[in-house]
Amino acid sequence: MTINDSLDLLLAEIDLLKAELQLHAHEITPALQKNLDIDYTHDSNALEGSSLNLAETDMVIRNGLMLPGKPMGENLTALNHYQTIHFIRDQAREQNLLSASLLQKLHIMLSRGVQHQIGGAFRSQEGRLIGGQTAPPPEQIAHLLETHLHWLNLEGPFLHPVVFAAEAHFRLLSLLPFQNYNGLCARLLMNLVLLSEGFPVLNIVANRVVWSDYTASFNAAQTGEPQAWQAFIAKQAVLNAQNLLHRLEHQATI
Repeated sequence: MTINDSLDLLLAEIDLLKAELQLHAHEITPALQKNLDIDYTHDSNALEGSSLNLAETDMVIRNGLMLPGKPMGENLTALNHYQTIHFIRDQAREQNLLSASLLQKLHIMLSRGVQHQIGGAFRSQEGRLIGGQTAPPPEQIAHLLETHLHWLNLEGPFLHPVVFAAEAHFRLLSLLPFQNYNGLCARLLMNLVLLSEGFPVLNIVANRVVWSDYTASFNAAQTGEPQAWQAFIAKQAVLNAQNLLHRLEHQATI
């Protein structure tokens, strides 16, 4: 089976799962939604190297506690990320076009209390992508970001929403526009697209196997195989939807 065949099957499956989830949307209680958002915050931050485990992330978000023995920046980033999820939900409802100012707003929100002085500012130094490749030079960031956003706004509506979201994620991660939090911003942007299209938040679980697949598919897309990345994101969307349905079934039996 080719990557394209695999991608088509995954997209067909996620469409069926989305339809099933819509039938159960009323069962997603505020408590469950909060748990899902805490899971997402933990995993997205862990992918960036945060040492907070899920229980610690939960304590920070629910109680506003700055955990002793943990870097202050990690505590604050957990709180900031959780709050930014609510922001992208509001943005998804407004159905606005993707813009540089929106991305800068995400970065500012993630940087609050941590490195607020560079919040929203494009990087001024060289950067390395997750596969080790050299990122585009700083002087090209503004132009390349405008080009990417123009393409996403123009072509995105004609793509399957999961492919659109994957492209938004990939293009931001390939550009590395900020000095930090690029992975967090890229995944938030991906989820903004998905939420706008009626999909649930896609959480990429932070474990070694998934991270290996994440970097391998990113590298493949960098070398001319975009379907490898799209298939990776589609697979995560399927797993995410299946997990949510399982949690709803478990909730119903309690």
